Amino acid sequence: MKQQEGALTDIVGELERSAGETDGDAVEVGQLIDALDHRGYGPALAVLPLIELTPIGGIPGFPTLLALTLAIISVRLLLGYDHFWAPGWLRRRRLNSDRVIKSMEWLKPMSLRIDAKLHERLSGFAGRTGRRAACIVILGLLLTVPPLELIPFATSGPMIVIAIFGLGLLFRDGLVMLFGFAGAAIVVAGGIWALASGSSGGVSG
Repeated sequence: MKQQEGALTDIVGELERSAGETDGDAVEVGQLIDALDHRGYGPALAVLPLIELTPIGGIPGFPTLLALTLAIISVRLLLGYDHFWAPGWLRRRRLNSDRVIKSMEWLKPMSLRIDAKLHERLSGFAGRTGRRAACIVILGLLLTVPPLELIPFATSGPMIVIAIFGLGLLFRDGLVMLFGFAGAAIVVAGGIWALASGSSGGVSG
């Protein structure tokens, strides 16, 4: 049976179009934020962390830039603001538009599978209290990203968990939110272990 494009795939497509509408070969971070603004916080927290898993996520410094963007979005959600905001210097940061487009193309098969599987259930866990708790956990996870950039592929852990929270909010899927909280505990424990192992290895060396 042919899969139908749904909520997440729609958002991926919108970011792809936004990157393709630039005059030059670069797209500003602000343009991508604006493309998501009218859709709300769930889509932003679902899609933006997944970009870290694409080829563009391997650019040095990109995970930290992404973490800062997500932190600002999460704080505004926690405080109850309706719209996104980012400082001018962050909005003006430029990314290669071809890389962004290719990253969205890379995400599209994944988004189709997610759209086919997730739906509203246990929505109480995706309500206001769950949303606020998720924001606090997300902010804690984002603090781990800059130091984890020193370890290859380590930043993918927190970003995957943040994306899980975003998907839970997007689909009002409380079961996915619960997976997010469980995943956060695993990632934090694993991050502490990885950093401690790295430190002890450096001392013994």
